[in-house]
Amino acid sequence: MKAGYLCAISAAAGVLLSSHHYIWAIAGVALFYFKKGAKSLTIGLCLAFFIFFYAYYQVIDGQNVTKLSGDERKFTGTVMTIPEIDGDYLSFRFQTKGERVQLQYTIPSETMKKHLKQKLHQGMVCTLDGELIVPEGRRNFAGMDYASYLKRANIHWTLNAAHLAPSDCRGKATGLLGRTAALREMGVRLIERQVDEDVSGLVNALVFGYRQNIPRNIDDVYQRMGLSHLLAVSGFNVAIVMGLLFACSLRLGITREKAFLVIAGILPLYVLMTGSEASIVRAGMMGIALLILRRYRRNIHPLTAVSGVCLLMILYNPYYVFQLGFQLSFINVFALLISSRAIFSRYTSYLAQALVTTLICQIVSFPILVFHFYEISLWSVPLNLLFIPLFSFAVLPLACLSLPVSILSFTSGKILLQLPAILLKFTNSILLHIEQYNINLVFGQPPVYIIPIYYIGIFYLFFQWEQYGSHRRLLYPAAFLFIIGALHWNFHSFNPETKITYLNVGQGDSILIELPFRREVYLIDTGGSLDFKKEEWRKRKSDYNVTEEVVLPVLKARGIRNIGKLILTHGDMDHIGGAEAVLNGIKVSELLYPKGALDGMLETAVLNYAAELNVPIKVTHRGQSWSVGSGDVFYVLSPFGDERDSNARSIVLLAHIKPFSFLLTGDLEEEGEKRILQQGDSVKADFLKAGHHGSKTSSSKAFIEAADPVYAVISAGKNNRYGHPHADVLARFKAQGTALLRTDQVGDIEITVKDNKIKILTSVNGSK
Repeated sequence: MKAGYLCAISAAAGVLLSSHHYIWAIAGVALFYFKKGAKSLTIGLCLAFFIFFYAYYQVIDGQNVTKLSGDERKFTGTVMTIPEIDGDYLSFRFQTKGERVQLQYTIPSETMKKHLKQKLHQGMVCTLDGELIVPEGRRNFAGMDYASYLKRANIHWTLNAAHLAPSDCRGKATGLLGRTAALREMGVRLIERQVDEDVSGLVNALVFGYRQNIPRNIDDVYQRMGLSHLLAVSGFNVAIVMGLLFACSLRLGITREKAFLVIAGILPLYVLMTGSEASIVRAGMMGIALLILRRYRRNIHPLTAVSGVCLLMILYNPYYVFQLGFQLSFINVFALLISSRAIFSRYTSYLAQALVTTLICQIVSFPILVFHFYEISLWSVPLNLLFIPLFSFAVLPLACLSLPVSILSFTSGKILLQLPAILLKFTNSILLHIEQYNINLVFGQPPVYIIPIYYIGIFYLFFQWEQYGSHRRLLYPAAFLFIIGALHWNFHSFNPETKITYLNVGQGDSILIELPFRREVYLIDTGGSLDFKKEEWRKRKSDYNVTEEVVLPVLKARGIRNIGKLILTHGDMDHIGGAEAVLNGIKVSELLYPKGALDGMLETAVLNYAAELNVPIKVTHRGQSWSVGSGDVFYVLSPFGDERDSNARSIVLLAHIKPFSFLLTGDLEEEGEKRILQQGDSVKADFLKAGHHGSKTSSSKAFIEAADPVYAVISAGKNNRYGHPHADVLARFKAQGTALLRTDQVGDIEITVKDNKIKILTSVNGSK
């Protein structure tokens, strides 16, 4: 029994190490072998599984290559997933020429959008023209690696369709798998018709594992409160389905023994209907195993069964190991099964058992959650205690029961579904209200060595609790975990390096400065998503917010809980559009804003919001300076205070960070550059942030020659409509012998200063 779960986790660790995610392998080894009295045979088995799956992943991943050349332009294939339409954007997975691709299409008209919604379905065969594009990798340090995500689904291309209309598609789903998928789509659409849009996405997530239509703000609040697991199809769904099927079987006169086998045969179809995510695959396989064992009256310890399911899943698809659902599902189940005897023998009341179970899950999940999300909410435990029973015994059963009722009577099913819909609206309102008072502890992404140490402490704590149950014996492991948590919390305070990170915020600016030992943290501009006017039908359900998707995750990943100075260079949307999100998400000690008359509603709104939060606002102009520590000095070279143009009012900083200098120019253009040079100031810098995203009206020849930078950093959006950076500007830098670093090409750019040396790291290409 013990050897089973140790071997299962060893297998997962082997896959993770083999893929170069050695942080998890170290955690796995620490988790597996920290068990007093482990026999040599157990250790040998664990090592054997570790080595086998290490090599097995290498083989599987090596064979995961494309069969397409990339030059294809005409395609015929099958729609493999439910077509998703968001505004004027259509996407689905498309099987063509023996390989799946991720299709995306910009819908040209409102009429075409209506036709596609009505007539395009999963399982149809389509013929179309398009272009294959290699998916992008990680564009931000704290961002998603989209290429790796698709590769783990055996997808190597995105297909940009040139034209797609219902007339290009024909037929319908065939075969058992195709019809099962079509049935899932029918169920999803049925729920969308029966309940309001604000909760239909939640119901579909609970019943079918289809999360695409959950409102963005609702999905975010569930995640921030530590409740996202409630929206995953898992073991309780399988239990409900098994119960309903068993009751129906008995009513139809089927014997119990035959019913076990019938239900075991139906469960795989249910797994397919709910999206086949790792958590539901685990639950489905466990359900099938339980039914077969009951049929043939065999007993097996649940821990052994779960371990076997884990190994089979990894053997079938080693990429499962990278899914957060797989990691949380199995580690929680392992912890609860190991601790089950202690839970039920020491605590007799339901409330006590629920509290202990929730605490165990929260503790054992903490290292994984903080690795992925960088923070935890103090509301997580009480909200889980409240919502788990509500979802398990009311929302989920009623939502599942409404489907067979709807088949008999659409009206009756709709009426039945209103109760879980009302409960979901109620829970949503509670969460959105509580979010205003949410207390999130931002730990930051843990360094490699802290993960296994966390698990050593966690399993030492559990071991002491299970064996002895004495509060006194829990003191030492609890103190150990507290110390590790404190070290993690203050990790960056021990770092002697200076980091200057030019964030890839598209067509905008945002620069993060972290001084040694976290003496100071400065954020210069916040980026901001430019709002181009669209027709109503083209608008997405939730527009991309670059500050929330890029800037805040980087701050939280690095454990930044306080920004000493938020420096807003000027009032353009692409520089301060995300300021309110930063002010709302991170404590700011002081806001610096350029001297001069305010020009626009956005500037006024940002400054008013800062004032409401009691953030001191410092009017900044030429001649000001400040120093940090013994040698880091920041000089303000502009504005003068009488500028009329917004770009000319940009705060220009010259930062001397021993032994290097950084010139940060905002959107300064040629006239402003001339004015600074006329004052006789030295603008010599090792790194120059090119003004105004490398536009033709900035980075004049005289200014480049005076600065004589070794590197020039240009912050611009990939394929932006303005043509930034301009060819003339690139030529000027080339003539000066300046090396270029462009966010549109290399993503985030991090410059580390330590021991009078620099290291440049980019999110796309790595170290330089």
